[in-house]
Amino acid sequence: MKWSIVACAWLVACADDTRAPNADVGYEAALPAIGNRLAVLGSDYQSSALSLLAADSQQRIGAALWHSGSEVSSATTALSGDAALGQTPLGDGRIVVIDRGSSVISFWDPATRAIQQIPVSTGFYSNPQDAVPIDAHKMYVIRMKRNPQPTANLADLDEGDDVLIVDPSDGKLLGRVDLAPFASEPGLVAAGSRAVKIGNQVWVPLQSLANDFGHQGPARIVVIDTTKDLVVQTIDMQNIKNCIEMVWLADSQQLVAVCPGAYSDKAQQGTFAGMAVLAPADPTATVAVPFRAKDFGGATTLGRDVACLPGGHCLVITPGEPDSGTPDRIWRFELTGGAPVQVGEGSGPFTISGFHANAATHRILVGDRNNVAGDVRVFELSAASTVELPALVSNPGGLGAIDFGVF
Repeated sequence: MKWSIVACAWLVACADDTRAPNADVGYEAALPAIGNRLAVLGSDYQSSALSLLAADSQQRIGAALWHSGSEVSSATTALSGDAALGQTPLGDGRIVVIDRGSSVISFWDPATRAIQQIPVSTGFYSNPQDAVPIDAHKMYVIRMKRNPQPTANLADLDEGDDVLIVDPSDGKLLGRVDLAPFASEPGLVAAGSRAVKIGNQVWVPLQSLANDFGHQGPARIVVIDTTKDLVVQTIDMQNIKNCIEMVWLADSQQLVAVCPGAYSDKAQQGTFAGMAVLAPADPTATVAVPFRAKDFGGATTLGRDVACLPGGHCLVITPGEPDSGTPDRIWRFELTGGAPVQVGEGSGPFTISGFHANAATHRILVGDRNNVAGDVRVFELSAASTVELPALVSNPGGLGAIDFGVF
C-alpha cells in the first residue's frame, strides 16, 4: 500500500472561501434543517464550487462556500474541476462530494465548515463515481477504474473496478466488492456508475467498457447485499447499453434508468439508447424499455440525468450539437405511457447537467450552467401540465450548476 494512503486515510481540515464577495463565508439566510439542505455543485469542468439552497423554497443560503480556489491546509486536497455530489445522504447534514479528479471523498459540514476527506485511490487513479452510506461505520464507494498494475497483496485493496468499503467515521478502508467478474462481456471493465440504495441492497449499474473505450457491452445491474457485502443478483438489460444513472420511485416501487447507448457504436448508438424500467420487488420481472432515444424528437442518444416525481412524471434531456449550435432539449415523459413532449431548451449544447426532484413541491430542478436568467431552472409538474418557473442563481460569481444533492 502506498505510504500516502496510510498517512492520509483520514484528514480533517477547515477551508475558507477566499474569493469576494464571500471572503468570510457568511450565509445569506439561516442554515436549513438537516434534510432540507440542497447542495448545488457548480463547475466549468476546470474548477468547481459548492453552494447551498433550501430544498423546499429554493432560497439561496450561501454561494461558493467551498471551491477550487479555497484555502486548504497541508492535510486537505483542493476541490478539482471533475466532481459530483453523493446521491444518498449521510443523515447528519454533511454534504458528500465525490472528487473524481483527485479520487477523494469529502464530507463538508455546513454548520462548522469542517472538511473531512477519505482518499480512495489506493495507489492509482480510481475515478470514484458515487459514495453510498450504509450505516455510521460503512460506506460503499463505487470505483470505475481498474488498476493496470495492482500489487500481489490483496490486503492493500488496490485492484479497483469495485466497490471500496470504507468507514466514514474514521476513514479506515475495510474491504472491497469486486465488480470485475460481473461485466456483461468477458474482458471488459465492469465500470460501476451511480448507485441506488433500496433497503439492505445497493443496486449498481455497470457500464461494461473496454479499456480503450472502443467497445461497450449490454447494460447490466448488480445487486449487493449490504449485510454480507456480496453480489447476490445480476440483471441483464438486453438491447440497451450504458444505463449510467437510475432513480427510485417509492410510490410505484420502480427503478427508472437513463441509457444513452454506447458512444463506441457511433451511427448505431441510438439503436441501444433509451429509458429502462424495472421493479426490484419482482426478481423475475423483465426489464421494460418503454422509450427509445428516437421517441424524443428523433434523437440518437440521451443525456446522463433523469428525474421523476410520484405518479411517474419524469424529465430527461437530449444533448445538443456544438457544430450546429443546436441546444440541449428538455423532455417530459410519463411512465404510464404516451409520447414524450419537449418542455424546454438549454442555453446551448452540453449546458444542462444535474436534476433534482422534490416530491413535496412537485418540482424538478434542472442545472443549466450557462443560462443567463439563472443556472437553476425550476419546472413544476402536475398530471396535466408542465410550468417553468423563474430560474434561480446559485452562485452569482459564476460556475453554474451541474449537480444537486439533498443532505
